[in-house]
Amino acid sequence: MTRRSGGIKRSSWLTFRRRLLLVRLLLRAPASAEELITSIQAELGANGYPANAAAALKHDLDSLKGEYDCRIVYQRDQGRYMIVDLGELALLNPAPPCLEALALLDSSYPAGSASPQHAHVRALLDQVVQMLPNRAQAQLYERRSTARQQTPGGGRIDTNVLTTVRRAIEEQRELAFRYWSTFDTEAPRRHRVAPYSIFFRNDGHSYLDATLLEVQPPGAELPNAAIDYRLDRIVPGTVQILPAQIPLERPQPRTFTLRYWLHPNIARRRDGAAFFPNTRIEYGDDGSALVTATVSDLLAARNVLLRYGDGCRVLDPPELVVLLRQTAETLVSFYDGVAK
Repeated sequence: MTRRSGGIKRSSWLTFRRRLLLVRLLLRAPASAEELITSIQAELGANGYPANAAAALKHDLDSLKGEYDCRIVYQRDQGRYMIVDLGELALLNPAPPCLEALALLDSSYPAGSASPQHAHVRALLDQVVQMLPNRAQAQLYERRSTARQQTPGGGRIDTNVLTTVRRAIEEQRELAFRYWSTFDTEAPRRHRVAPYSIFFRNDGHSYLDATLLEVQPPGAELPNAAIDYRLDRIVPGTVQILPAQIPLERPQPRTFTLRYWLHPNIARRRDGAAFFPNTRIEYGDDGSALVTATVSDLLAARNVLLRYGDGCRVLDPPELVVLLRQTAETLVSFYDGVAK
């Protein structure tokens, strides 16, 4: 009797282990019956399925549904099983502080990101959420909306925008879309570009690296300028792949020789940063510095040099001097009349 009892216990344990392995496999990805059986046999060997493996697999799946309230569906069009709800096997039940942290991560990595790394994090979060009991999932969704309201930036990327942009890059064809730039306050403008790649920047946004071919109505952008377009600022429903192929060699924008002077308070340590291509720094006896470089994007150059505040004076090119003068006049208008 003792030997028989031990055999029953071992058989029950092996059955439970096999079913637990099934859940792990289905959590990873939907799978066909053949794929599940092959994986079980590879993992358990002689302790896997008997000769009639298909019937045993069906019995295991039915038991998971009946005993643990798991929702496992069969996708007939693809011939695969997919786990929808873990039921009583949803054993991950984090404390409120951990659930708050999970909600923050969940809101920080929304579905539809252009970044492969973000897509992988999103897939991991989806698996973690799936292992939560239904009540904890409901609490997470409540916290998710709050976390999104508190998280700056990170606008959601329209799925069709992302799909169309990727296809244009793959087919090496021109792309047109309406876009809200920083300077567009009343209406987005139509940009025609040569798209090259999608990338993610540590400011939390995904960008399209493209060369500007035309913009209507015209603005401050220069022809053939290399522009990083934020994907979430492209207006959904306006993206078009055009028939024209992009040039074999990327068009080069007009370049400018940049010269600017740095105050001794900034330059005296002689450790000036090279923000621009072909940077050359000449230090004066008084501790100041004269910097020469090459730039193509005057707006970007302006934004970089403004970091120096009143410790920098731009000498060339004249176009950048005019741009900075306009910026200074705008700043004066902001603060004119403010009490000293």
